[in-house]
Amino acid sequence: MPILLLTRHATNDFVKTGRLPGQSPNIHLNDEGRSQASKLAEALADQTVAAIYTSQLERAIETAWMVAIKHNQSIMIRPHLADTDAGDLTGFVVNDISKDDRYKDAWKVIVEKPSEGRLPGGEGLADMQNRVVACLAAIVRSHPDAKPEPKPAQADQTNKVAEATPKESSPVAHEPPPMTVIVVVMHNDPIKAALANYLGMPFDNFQRLGCAPASVSAVMVDNDNQAKMVSYINKVPY
Repeated sequence: MPILLLTRHATNDFVKTGRLPGQSPNIHLNDEGRSQASKLAEALADQTVAAIYTSQLERAIETAWMVAIKHNQSIMIRPHLADTDAGDLTGFVVNDISKDDRYKDAWKVIVEKPSEGRLPGGEGLADMQNRVVACLAAIVRSHPDAKPEPKPAQADQTNKVAEATPKESSPVAHEPPPMTVIVVVMHNDPIKAALANYLGMPFDNFQRLGCAPASVSAVMVDNDNQAKMVSYINKVPY
């Protein structure tokens, strides 16, 4: 079954302002972010990557390119992997929102019950989860499991004897098919929302999950988009 490496974009100067980026364009990696992305690419160098997907936002594309160059791959852009549309709150300092009479009530719902929350003029968090999970499901369907190559028939007598030997006498009866590894570069809340879905945890608890810049979370997913195993969460290469 495919392995999704859910990868957050590396850091940038906007992140350090404590503001909501939403789907703002023209946010680029800074020097620290480029260093993180380079270390991420090195950490994934031993993986046989089948494909690399990213949202359309520059901070994700720039991170994905660092990995793609290492693997001599192209990248595929999927806008449904974008960060939450923050609407009227795009660019707001997060700590100031709860003090703003225009938005404090809506923000209280977003913080306390995300499944019912909606960014004013923007996107509902549950809607964000649904679009991200649906996009990941489409990606998984595009990459069915790799099939093991058939072994050539053996005609000599030695191999006939070996074939007649019960499988139990061999330490390895067969090799499992190789796994399809897919790198998906996206954003903080979308990754945590996807993980909450794959873990079967209540969406209202999704902010309890960690997701550092340039971190990787690995999920084995079948072609019905059911998670068979979440191997690790928030693994950082730096």
